[in-house]
Amino acid sequence: MLKRLSAVILAAAVASVGLATGGAANASTAEKPTVSDLTINPSPVVVTSRDKVTATFSFVVGKEADKVEATIAPRHGDAKSLTLTAPTGTPDGKYTGTFSFGRGEPAGEWKLSVKASNETGTTEASKDFRVFQVWSTDIVRFGAGPEPAKFGSTLTVSGRLVIFGAKGPDGLKNQRVKILFKERGSFRWKTVAWDRTNWRGDFAVHVKALKSGWWKAEYDGVRGFTHGSSSDSDQVTVFRPRPPKPDAASRVVDFNASPEPVKKGKKLSLVGELQTWDHGRWDGYEGKVSVWFKAKFGKWTYVKTAWTDGSGEFSTTATAKKSGDWRVVFAGDKDTKPSTSKSDWVPVK
Repeated sequence: MLKRLSAVILAAAVASVGLATGGAANASTAEKPTVSDLTINPSPVVVTSRDKVTATFSFVVGKEADKVEATIAPRHGDAKSLTLTAPTGTPDGKYTGTFSFGRGEPAGEWKLSVKASNETGTTEASKDFRVFQVWSTDIVRFGAGPEPAKFGSTLTVSGRLVIFGAKGPDGLKNQRVKILFKERGSFRWKTVAWDRTNWRGDFAVHVKALKSGWWKAEYDGVRGFTHGSSSDSDQVTVFRPRPPKPDAASRVVDFNASPEPVKKGKKLSLVGELQTWDHGRWDGYEGKVSVWFKAKFGKWTYVKTAWTDGSGEFSTTATAKKSGDWRVVFAGDKDTKPSTSKSDWVPVK
């Protein structure tokens, strides 16, 4: 009887050791949670207007985590916690969270950070993503001139590129702006020049006026930064000046020397207009005229040269030394015959 009791006690002791050993083995094989398959959709996050863009963040957790947390943060900013939707009925599986990005979120590098923990330990994982803030632009104060323009003359095409950014409208510097032209009667715009904006967003190009038509400026934008924009169009008419007919007649009209009388040694004002007969009418003519003087009983003597402006008018001065007649002579050119003004007598006292 004693031997049988001892055998039972020994068997119970062996079973107890076995249970303890098995429990220790189970404890040693427990693992930290796993975190995998971090996903951001959309990626990158692109905000193009006042409307917010919602991004979905997801990841997979395994090994029975007791606690799961996820945050997003810009590179130089505070972290924002995500409200997570967990798997149903189990701590393992796919977790998701969302965040709406608006104009208040900074552009640049961001990071999704995930932390999963249980009694054994904590596992962390992360994934980088980018946020772009894309701003509207406009081309203002655009124009091409002068208008109308003479054939072969220089046109100035200019404007200003503006960005509507976080701080309001401002000039957008160092951006390429194209200049386009559409000939009258055509439907096709052609790029003919380009310029880079200065620090105020201004741009300007100089082109030859060769055909009548419309001008405009275009900005293509920069991916992830700005939308493109286009200016209003500006029409410029180009004309060819009509040359006078060969050997066209000319005349000097409204010639006058004043004051009358004039003190000796004082200045006389000599004015008038040179005209040429052009296509059935008298038009002002740009050219060179000479001033002549003749004292009483004397001969005509050369005094000086003057030039008429684009409308044919001239104005010059001469010193009054003697009483006598004044006149202006146009010697003519390859297209126009010579002519002489009427004389004007001026007494000198």
